[in-house]
Amino acid sequence: MTEQRHHTGSPVVVGVDGSEHSLAAADLAADEAARRGLPLELVYGYVPPAPSASAIPPDLPPLGAAPGLGDELVREQEALREQAGQVLHEAAARLHANHPDLPIITRLRDGNPAGVLADASRQATLVVVGHRGVGGFTGLLTGSVGVQLAQHAECPVIVVRGQPGADAPVVVGVDGSEGSRRAAEFAAAAAEWYETPLIVLYAWVGDAGWQPGVAQAGQPPPAVPDVVGRIVTDLTDKHPQVGVHPEIRQHMPAHEALVAASKHARLVVVGSRGLGGFRGLPMRSVSHALIHHAHCPVAIAR
Repeated sequence: MTEQRHHTGSPVVVGVDGSEHSLAAADLAADEAARRGLPLELVYGYVPPAPSASAIPPDLPPLGAAPGLGDELVREQEALREQAGQVLHEAAARLHANHPDLPIITRLRDGNPAGVLADASRQATLVVVGHRGVGGFTGLLTGSVGVQLAQHAECPVIVVRGQPGADAPVVVGVDGSEGSRRAAEFAAAAAEWYETPLIVLYAWVGDAGWQPGVAQAGQPPPAVPDVVGRIVTDLTDKHPQVGVHPEIRQHMPAHEALVAASKHARLVVVGSRGLGGFRGLPMRSVSHALIHHAHCPVAIAR
C-alpha cells in the first residue's frame, strides 16, 4: 500500500539503545509511522551509572578537598550521555535514508526505559520496542520492557520478535471480551495496511461439563460460533478489503495456539485482558508468553 504523506497526529514511539534488536524495532516503527502518516519519535531511556560501593571512600573528604571520585563519575556520565545522543543521531540518520519524507524526532530522557516509554505512550499512537536490548536497556531481563509496557502503556504496543513474512497473515486471538474486540479491530486495520489476510483465532481448552463424545467428534462448544461469528461479521463489514478467516483450536491453551500460529504470521495481536476462550489463563499471561516465545512481532492492543 502506498505510504501516506501528510504526517499529522500523535507519533509512533520506539525505544532505541543501539542494540540490533532496538534497530529492528526502529525499522518496523518507521514503516508503521509511514503507513499511518504519523511522525516517528525515537526515545532513549538513559539511566546514569551509580558509583559502586567499593568506589565510595569509607570517610567523607574534608571540606575544600581536591576533586576526586565525584569528578570521575561526572565525566563518565557525560561521556555515556554523549554516547546515547550519538546512538539516537545514527538511528535517525539510518531511518531517514529509507524514509526521507518521514518526520523523525529524537529524545534522550533520564529514567528507566520501560517507565520512560510508558510515559511517552500517553501522547503516542503506538509504541514499538525490541524484545531485548543493551545500552539504555542494560540490566533488564529479556522481554521485561515489553512485559512492563504490555501492563502499563496507554496505547497499543508492538514487541518486535523474529522475522515476519511479508505476505503472511495477521493473527488475532479473540475470546468475546471487549479487550479482544479492540484487539480484533487493531488487527484488521493492520491487515488492511499490510494488504494481507486476517486470521481470527479462538482457542478452547475444553470443559469437564462438555460431553466427551461431542468433544471427540470435533464439535466446538455452543458459545464459539456466536463469539467468533459476530467478530468476523463486524470486521468484514468495516474492512471489506480484508479477507477474514476464523480458526478454532480445540483442546489447546490460547498461548500455545498463538505461539504456534506466529510461526506463519506477520503479526500476532492480543488484547490486554480477556476471558471466555482464554478461561483459566489471564490475557496478561497470554501476552507474556507471546513476548517471550512468539516467532513474529506481537501487538498488545491496550
